[in-house]
Amino acid sequence: MPTPRDQRPLGRRLVIGVIGVIGGLAGGVALGMIGGASAPARAEVRALVAADGYFATIPGARDPFATVALSAHLQWRAAEQHAVLDWVSRESLVAGPPRRELHELSYVDRRVPRLELTLGRFRVPGGFWLIADGAGIAVRSGQLAASVFGGSRSFTNGRAETLLTSAPAPLPLVGVSVSSRGDLQASASYVYTADRVTLYRGGGVTATSRQPEQFLDAALAAAVGQRGFVTAGLSIGSRYLVTYPTEPDKVTDAPTLDNQWFGSQSGYALVDWRLTSWRLQGIAAAVRTKLGPGAAAPLASLSGSFVEGTARAQWRGSAAWRASGRYRLRLWADGRRAQRAEASAVWRRRALQLAASAGVNAQHAAVNAAPGLVSSQTLLYRASISRKTQRWTLTAGVAATAALGDELRRTPADAPSDAAGDASGDATTDASANPSGANDQRAPYTLEARRHGFVRVATTQGAWFAGFDGEVSLDGAGVRALLQLGWAR
Repeated sequence: MPTPRDQRPLGRRLVIGVIGVIGGLAGGVALGMIGGASAPARAEVRALVAADGYFATIPGARDPFATVALSAHLQWRAAEQHAVLDWVSRESLVAGPPRRELHELSYVDRRVPRLELTLGRFRVPGGFWLIADGAGIAVRSGQLAASVFGGSRSFTNGRAETLLTSAPAPLPLVGVSVSSRGDLQASASYVYTADRVTLYRGGGVTATSRQPEQFLDAALAAAVGQRGFVTAGLSIGSRYLVTYPTEPDKVTDAPTLDNQWFGSQSGYALVDWRLTSWRLQGIAAAVRTKLGPGAAAPLASLSGSFVEGTARAQWRGSAAWRASGRYRLRLWADGRRAQRAEASAVWRRRALQLAASAGVNAQHAAVNAAPGLVSSQTLLYRASISRKTQRWTLTAGVAATAALGDELRRTPADAPSDAAGDASGDATTDASANPSGANDQRAPYTLEARRHGFVRVATTQGAWFAGFDGEVSLDGAGVRALLQLGWAR
């Protein structure tokens, strides 16, 4: 149910949002100037304060999607000390909940030889969105470093705050890491923590449980002669498998959650080589995971495990011309295949720049694919014209991209009204595929799901910067606009 605050007229909420943007910018700029004035002569203060307003229309929805966000990133850095503040506040202007997040508030001290002490809220290696409220200490010896850290996890996997709330619920976090610098750079880390998982049971009821998690990460990078570079990495972590009861008399029972230790693994390797005007890259990646447990799951045969390979070539023949090509092949464990091939070219003369690209994205369903999956082919293209100067960048163009869900079967309600074919212009091998994107659930966050026109403007004026990013669907699926204004020193 909307609150009285949410029921205020949209125009009034927009005015309030604009006032909040201006007030936040003024406060951030003042804070940065005060910090710069009071810092010691040998210290350096950097500040980045920005505001952005986001607006999008959703076909069939009564209200548009509109938010305003304020962000501040402040750094104080001396010879052997530094402090960081990273804060974001996003307010909905149309009956939506606010989201205010303190991403970092940390202090680092290196005044003790070979030791580094970290206090506060800081990011830690391993997993997604892992931030800790606590302390860490690192020991350095030559090119080697080892550290231990611990405290309370700041956010759950669902990005819910754990401590800075009216009802704090700490989650333990502890980890270790080692790293080396030099010709061969390598790192490895292990983190043990816990997550608070909330599952919807229906009827407005949720089930919440605390689950242990652990993450193991490793990476290395090295130069190969004067022209080559190689890097590789491995990440292993916990995986949740959720089963909802399907029996009529048990549909309101709590879902079953199976926590698999190290149940998800991924790895990658990249080789980069430069030959005069050419740059060549080869990338290999693999992911091993499971999307659903048991044969009772509707998509139990749909596997999340896959391997993929990517080849990329870039050519810069002169200051005016450059071109590139890319091919990617992905193979899933259940027999599905996906291929993408693209080629692009850019020409620039003084402030004028022309860019164009074309390609195709193909999804191939397996013979025994899960119900609802079909094969599809999507045409990809992009063309733009830009004017770039020292202070201004203006770009306009059209584009067509592939979307999540291209491989899903389309229901009769999703079919376009034009019986002659798909309104998006995408060719498919199966008339029941979903190329129109009518039920694309990524809206309103992006329109890059079919054909769209776009305009982008960016400028810097002294310490200030501003930008506008607008998109309009060429198939009548709505509009999207992003406004940014900021100050940095």
